[in-house]
Amino acid sequence: MISVLATSAHAQALRPTPSMNRLADCTEVVEHVLSKTSGRLLSFRQGAEKCTVIILLQKDGERPEKIVLHIDRNQASADAE
Repeated sequence: MISVLATSAHAQALRPTPSMNRLADCTEVVEHVLSKTSGRLLSFRQGAEKCTVIILLQKDGERPEKIVLHIDRNQASADAE
């Protein structure tokens, strides 16, 4: 079977969409937060200007603490510390 895109004269290369760029930005924010906190990632969501990162921080002999962070993607290094 031949791909339709491969045979079409009008096929264009796929371009990243803005939502893909935001996801990549949030991924960088998540990596930064995890490196600073040594927490475990529970989830993250992308917003128009901020990423919401939810992590679990383990405490000695206690249940993990759930931490919700709302971090501006443009200032991730300053807010995550």
